[in-house]
Amino acid sequence: MSGASKPVDLPLFPLQTVLFPGGLLALKVFEARYLDMVSDCLRSGTPFGVVALLGGHEVRRAGESVQFESVGVLAELIDVDSAQPGILQLRCRGSTRFRLDTPRQQADGLW
Repeated sequence: MSGASKPVDLPLFPLQTVLFPGGLLALKVFEARYLDMVSDCLRSGTPFGVVALLGGHEVRRAGESVQFESVGVLAELIDVDSAQPGILQLRCRGSTRFRLDTPRQQADGLW
């Protein structure tokens, strides 16, 4: 990203894949922290960040450390389907790259 921009809080979705600007990404969401994140994004009409994992797993494991790239891409929700209770099928489109400043993990595990 070029130019200075004001830091903002952005929910992150670390994955073992990369999302590029203009790229499409299908996700199956079942963890409570990400179900809540998607609900918040839908309500506010805001994207979330997708960052590639360097270490750790996509599914939260107690005591496991997670490392991810310092650059990610904003994911805009295109379609959300809840065919099964507690599971969301998402289609997202990558938009703008962003650089992580100081990632923080919440008590529920969401970055």
